Amino acid sequence: MSSQQKHYCPICNKELEFNRRYPNYVCHDCAEKANDINGRKIVLGNISIFGGYEAYFADTKEKYDNHICYINGIKCYADKARFGGIVIQTIKPNSN
Repeated sequence: MSSQQKHYCPICNKELEFNRRYPNYVCHDCAEKANDINGRKIVLGNISIFGGYEAYFADTKEKYDNHICYINGIKCYADKARFGGIVIQTIKPNSN
C-alpha cells in the first residue's frame, strides 16, 4: 500500500517518496534553505557518524541550539533521522 501513496514536499510541492515515519518531511532543496526566525541561514547535521543532531549558523559557525527552523517563512522542526541524516518536517499550525 505505501508504494502507491504519494508525498509532496509541503514547501515546494515536489513529489517525493512516501515515508510513514515522517509524513510532513521537506525535500533536500528546501531543507538547504533552513533559517532561524530572523532569516539567518543555519546548517543542520549529525554530531558524528553515529547520529545525533547539531545546528549552527552558516556565517559564524556559532551553535544554533534549537530544532525550530523556517523555510520560506514556514515553521519547521529539524531532528536526526532514524537511520542517519537529518529530517525536517513542517509544523502544522495548530500543533504545539
